[in-house]
Amino acid sequence: MLRGRVRRWLAATFPGGGRTLASLALIALLLVMTGGMAVNLVNQIVIARHLERELAAANDQVAGLQATTQSLEARLEYERSDAAAEEWARDLGLAREGDIVIVPERVPEVAPTTAPAAVPSPVPLPPPPPNWQRWWQAFFP
Repeated sequence: MLRGRVRRWLAATFPGGGRTLASLALIALLLVMTGGMAVNLVNQIVIARHLERELAAANDQVAGLQATTQSLEARLEYERSDAAAEEWARDLGLAREGDIVIVPERVPEVAPTTAPAAVPSPVPLPPPPPNWQRWWQAFFP
């Protein structure tokens, strides 16, 4: 199976006889398993970092939504108050009991007595070119 220098190296390195090949196979198997575990560990670290970034983004979004909720609750509380109802009524022109309402008179506008200026007649447009000329210009500009 093994020849020359490799066999002599194996015999000098592992003086166990026939068990040398089994020992090498066991060492190779352990190295492959250790490498697989190292790759798996690196993948788990990468996934954990990705999940941490997603969690931070979700926490930021939750904080923003909580701030929006608080501002909306404050706005709702104001809208339910008497001050908001009074402001709304004032915008509609309603008066509170005891207020003095002043209504200004409207003065009718006097129509101007001057004659309207003559409207200039529009300049007629030239007739459109024939259809074959438009096609010619479209393909050969």
